[in-house]
Parts: sequence; C-alpha cells; structure tokens
Amino acid sequence: MKGNGHFWPAYVDMMTVLLLVYLLISMIFQVLLIVAQQNVGIKLSEQRQVEIRSISPSPRPGELRMALDVNQNYLGDANQKALISWLEKNRQDIELNGAIVYAAATEGKQMGVSLTLQYDRCLEVLRVMQQNNISTEKVTVNNATVNVFQEDIAAVYVKEPEASP
Repeated sequence: MKGNGHFWPAYVDMMTVLLLVYLLISMIFQVLLIVAQQNVGIKLSEQRQVEIRSISPSPRPGELRMALDVNQNYLGDANQKALISWLEKNRQDIELNGAIVYAAATEGKQMGVSLTLQYDRCLEVLRVMQQNNISTEKVTVNNATVNVFQEDIAAVYVKEPEASP
C-alpha cells in the first residue's frame, strides 16, 4: 500500500487495460475463424458431399418394401406384421448370409432430413428384428447415400450368399 492507501484507481485502470487486450485478441481470433470457415465452405461447396441414388422401381427377388407416409419414421401395424412375417420366413437365410436394410424418401426434401428419416426407418427395422430374436450381427444398414424413390419406403432383403473360394 502506497502513501494514503488509494490503490483502487490503479487496479481498475490495469483491469480495464487487460479487458481491452482480451477483447482485441478474441476479436482477432474470431475474424481468423470466420475466414478459415469461409475458405473451407468454398472447398466443400465445390465437391458433392453426399451421393444421391435412385432406387429401382422393381424390387429384388425376395425383397420386402414397406410403404410409409411422408416424414413417418416408424412402421405402422400392417408394415410391422408384414416385416415379422417376412423375417420369420427368411430367418435362416438372414442368420446365414445376413441382410441389407435401407430406406428411401421422395425427392424434394433437404438432404439432412432425408438422411435422418432413412436412419430412423432403418433403426425401426432393426428394432423389430431384435424384438423377434433375429440376429443382427450380419445385417448391414445401407445409409451412406440419399436414397430417392417415388414414395417413402423402408426395405430389407437377404444378402446374396458369399461364393466360397
């Protein structure tokens, strides 16, 4: 403590300077971050990030396609019964060779919405499989692309048997 004990003005001045330095440095970092994000955004917009794949109108042999309402991410009672029946009929083939589960939506949706719906619908099929004690160990969810079809569907089919060498 110096002289008459008034050190508060000097302390407040020092804290004000430190606050201003902090604000200046944080603003510089924000500008650098914005510039970096814009540069990345330019690079990302130049290349296509997600492939859009059209689903064939004719199903594969033994494929089950379940029609869903727009933005519906659950199976209704009729679809659930059809899926359970199909699973029971193909139980041995699924456990031996595995299965492919995929979903598709109509065109015109945002990419994120389509991928989320596909993921939810595929999980719903997997949930029904697990509830019916069907092994999902060899089941593959095909959700790497935006699948486009004339109606919203969830589908499952048995994988082709692997050729033995």
